[in-house]
Amino acid sequence: MKKIMFVLLGICLSMLVACGGEKVDDATSDKYIGKAEEIILLLNDGNFEAVTETLDSQMKAELTADRLKEIEPVIEQSGDYEEIKKSSVEKQDNMYITIIVANYTNENRTFTISFNEADEVVGLFVK
Repeated sequence: MKKIMFVLLGICLSMLVACGGEKVDDATSDKYIGKAEEIILLLNDGNFEAVTETLDSQMKAELTADRLKEIEPVIEQSGDYEEIKKSSVEKQDNMYITIIVANYTNENRTFTISFNEADEVVGLFVK
């Protein structure tokens, strides 16, 4: 479990080296928040194979469905998914970085999901 979190964190942090991305318009924000929520719902449903299909080639090499499944206890511990509490999207270095705070019955989770311009997931972190 710790290993997968470090891999996810490392990939995510490598993209966030320079802080402060540029704001995006409402349509772009809505698009990437929707895509991020789809990923969150797939994770909640345990559909890890479908999540891997959204990854870019580098992430696919690092994060198989079996490795992604290691995050399942974190999601289960959170309880039932309720809704998105907060969300934001910024563009940085040709990537769209989406931060979602999701409400669950037991705990809230913060998802940082980054997309490239081809709408592939290039970063995925759950806290």
